[in-house]
Amino acid sequence: MKSKQKKLQYKDFKPAIYALVFFAFLMSISFYYSSYKRGIWEKDVRGDLLEVLIGKKSKLEKALSSRIYYTKGVAAFVSIHPEISNDEFYELARQLQRSDSIISTMSLSKDGIINAIYPLEGHEAAIGLNLMEHPERREIVEKTIKTGKTFVAGPLILVEGGIGFISYTPIFKKETPGENHFWGMTDIVIDKNQLFEEAGLTTADNRFQFALKGTDGTGENGSTFWGSESIFANNPVKIKINLPDGNWVLAATPLNGWANLLDQDKTLYFALLLSSLLISLLFWLLLKAQLKVNANEKELKAILNSMHTLIVEYSDQGEYIKIPPTNKALLFRNETELIGKTVQDVFEPELAEKLMIAFQQCLETQELVIVEYPLEIQGTERWFSARISYKSTDRVILNAYEITEQKNIESNLRESEQRFKSLNGVKDKFLSILAHDLRGPVGSFKMLTSIMLSEFGKGDPEKTKRMLSSIHLASANLYDLLDNLLNWSHAQRDSIVISKTKIELFHLCDDAIDSQKVHADLKHIQIINEIPEDQIVFCDQYVTLTILRNLLSNAIKFTPNNGVVKMSTSKVETGDKLYDKISVQDSGVGMSEDQLESIFKLKLSESTVGTNNESGSGLGLSLCKEFIDKQGGRIEIDTVKSGGTTVSIYLPTEMNAKAITNAAKLISST
Repeated sequence: MKSKQKKLQYKDFKPAIYALVFFAFLMSISFYYSSYKRGIWEKDVRGDLLEVLIGKKSKLEKALSSRIYYTKGVAAFVSIHPEISNDEFYELARQLQRSDSIISTMSLSKDGIINAIYPLEGHEAAIGLNLMEHPERREIVEKTIKTGKTFVAGPLILVEGGIGFISYTPIFKKETPGENHFWGMTDIVIDKNQLFEEAGLTTADNRFQFALKGTDGTGENGSTFWGSESIFANNPVKIKINLPDGNWVLAATPLNGWANLLDQDKTLYFALLLSSLLISLLFWLLLKAQLKVNANEKELKAILNSMHTLIVEYSDQGEYIKIPPTNKALLFRNETELIGKTVQDVFEPELAEKLMIAFQQCLETQELVIVEYPLEIQGTERWFSARISYKSTDRVILNAYEITEQKNIESNLRESEQRFKSLNGVKDKFLSILAHDLRGPVGSFKMLTSIMLSEFGKGDPEKTKRMLSSIHLASANLYDLLDNLLNWSHAQRDSIVISKTKIELFHLCDDAIDSQKVHADLKHIQIINEIPEDQIVFCDQYVTLTILRNLLSNAIKFTPNNGVVKMSTSKVETGDKLYDKISVQDSGVGMSEDQLESIFKLKLSESTVGTNNESGSGLGLSLCKEFIDKQGGRIEIDTVKSGGTTVSIYLPTEMNAKAITNAAKLISST
């Protein structure tokens, strides 16, 4: 009986014994914990603090580099367009600086002298400032020229108030391959407080305090310009903030110092000692809970690895399993409509297939997979980035967040790049036409004047007259070419302003005929003006005269000697719109289908000579189409090979033109 009683007593006190043993164990651990754990604690705190600094470094470098990219973009543009005007720069700066409160100003300094600053208002005094003579900026400018790198100066006190940084980028003009010549500088002023606010920098939070040093990118050798200098003297955790040329140093320490932070573990020690009995009594509950923790460990790990945006759990078949309470505003449909459905039921086939491929890749590799995709929500296309994490052999976790703004920025940058390439192509095409079509007339001048000089005083008057006629014709062709080139260049740069008024069409056509009379007389071509003298059209007089002159020039060029060219007009109604149709009909050689198909494509290699071997640039009809488009009209060509050509332009009537203008204003306002 005694043996059994002792056994029962031992069983009854077994939990208490375990608790006492555990309590004694905790007491012994507590005595030695401080000396042993102090070093590990500090190492862990430093590791945590380093992760905090890495996050702040990433945000600050991203916020800073996205603005520095503006100056590099401006420098790249100016390097291939050194003739950029102030107005063009202001427009470019306005587009880049739009809705960006961090950038205070952007400026352009040709030969180191500020010639343009945006916004100009309030900064007029900076115009004309010579950076090479400025005592504080000369060294920076010389350094950027030597290294070719962007330099971030500051922080410094801004003229307009506040403290900021100035990003200088040198501009080199690319005149010949492999050779760069200094053109000037471009810079932006970045507001320090706005920059740090976007990067999420504060001098202190609940646990740590921060500081920055390295004025003008001098790193460890520079002075502290944000936060307390004492932080760098208190054994801080440090990380470099990389700049295009140099760096800053971001440092951090515990808010109340390392000693106070490490002494906080005493509270934990006493809590462990006092709670050891309670822990012993609850030990069996912990064992029971451990099973559930193990079951949910992978799920919790996958969710924690995802961002707190829209989180969805999918099966390996693409079925919606669970949608945790995150940002459900990003759901494509209501949650009740999605659970139990598959991605094939919800999305378009292309997107559904893309997601299924990503799910399978994640399940096979058990690694994070990232995909981007667009969705049309309430009539608007929105872009999303999804992070797909592995949960189990048949489950994945999708974490999606919106990246529409980022995509729009990328799209705008691509459009700007295409625009830059287009402008460069226009320049090359312009130079090609000059080199190709100026050579003929100028060569004729050289040859004919050489003959006239060698036969001066002894030549045949009739021969001299013929040569003078040839020179006159070549000069007329050259004049038309230069006039077309000038008009075309204006059209490419959108510098022509259309001003429509009521014009007497008969007299406008007479003016066009007079400009081509010399060419027509040389080929004995009769030009007939069948326009009624009281005919009124609503158009831009100068632009329309240029169109008619080019149409007549082409008709004469491709009409054989003793031919006829007619000009006529009529009213034409297309749908609910009324047009004045003006036609130029010739009795010339006409065009083939291939020629008609490429007639408005400016290709130097396909320029066609006239019936008397007249040269041409191919600009005429292309210019006509651009000018008629700018007036809201259209151009049509009716031609038969060896049977003549009729070119017609359609000008909107005054009532129709006003309706088109009002509709355009309405669309713009909405």
